Amino acid sequence: MDRKIFIYAIVAAMIWGLSFPVTKIGVEITSPILFAFLRYAIASILFFILLLYRNAFHISNLHLFALLGIFGVTLPTIFQNIGLQYTSSYITGFLQSTGPIYTVILAYLFLGEKINAYKITGIFLAFIGIYFMMQPEAGGDLFGNILVLSSAICYSIGGIIAKSLLNRGYEAFSVIAFSSILGTFFLLPAIPFENLRVSHESIKYILFLALFTTFVAYLLWYAAMEKMEISKLSFFTYLIPVFSLLSSHILLNEEIKIAAIIAGFIAVIGVAIAQRA
Repeated sequence: MDRKIFIYAIVAAMIWGLSFPVTKIGVEITSPILFAFLRYAIASILFFILLLYRNAFHISNLHLFALLGIFGVTLPTIFQNIGLQYTSSYITGFLQSTGPIYTVILAYLFLGEKINAYKITGIFLAFIGIYFMMQPEAGGDLFGNILVLSSAICYSIGGIIAKSLLNRGYEAFSVIAFSSILGTFFLLPAIPFENLRVSHESIKYILFLALFTTFVAYLLWYAAMEKMEISKLSFFTYLIPVFSLLSSHILLNEEIKIAAIIAGFIAVIGVAIAQRA
């Protein structure tokens, strides 16, 4: 397999891991929903330009794209950005990595996908890790962790909707592009409900997240997806909390709790077992 495909996947995972401390820095100086809106507004402009270039505006099932915008962008971004004001960014990285567990559960409940002993074992391990990550001994804040966990669950619901759209024949790029654009519109009416504050210093963080986390990383990921089996590609998602851990320590000098790391890796192992089963 072409070495550059592995590089694409690793770079995407690295960017997503780095996004957690960068977002935490940003929401400390700019109100979290406004910060999210500006990030996705810039990314949506880029997606819109590519949609124009590809002449890919002919879609139906607009209600599904709208739901994906809500559960794949609007709600999880609001929950995560507010949660990051209270909890550690490296814990956020671990909690977000548990998203596939909820996808397995939701796929069983709503899509009729089979669940076996391996998946049940993985889910059990993941929930043990999540429980201990939520404890005060692991650091962070219970309220912030609950919000981040809610964000991960929303992403999982979005994943189910995205899978439904992919099964209907839509390209992966169109799914992420339209969901980002619609999710941005749904963020707009939520802005007046927060205590608005903005800093010019946050522009560089917004640009990084818009250009790299929301746009470039997804393009790299889907480029890798076209050439690599999903089962192999999923391995690289386990690197995201590792990069989050390292970047959080470097950028924020966050105190790394051993209990949180152990709990986090137990959760990730549970996710890996459930996904491989």
